[in-house]
Amino acid sequence: MAQYQLVDKHTIQQHNEYYELRTTQDTDQPTSLFFITNEENLEDVAATIVAEHLSKVKHWTIIPHQKGS
Repeated sequence: MAQYQLVDKHTIQQHNEYYELRTTQDTDQPTSLFFITNEENLEDVAATIVAEHLSKVKHWTIIPHQKGS
């Protein structure tokens, strides 16, 4: 199972690198979850997050972020 930690939007600046999982199926109201992980396969991690937290979502994307970007 993929190892990850969801991160509050207001505390993400404490992390050097984090990822945003953004829904793309409803472009008027996209939802974002922020997470950190050491896993190499981000798609597997994101699929696990979607299954556990956004089960009705079918279309999503991963956006990497780095501190200072």
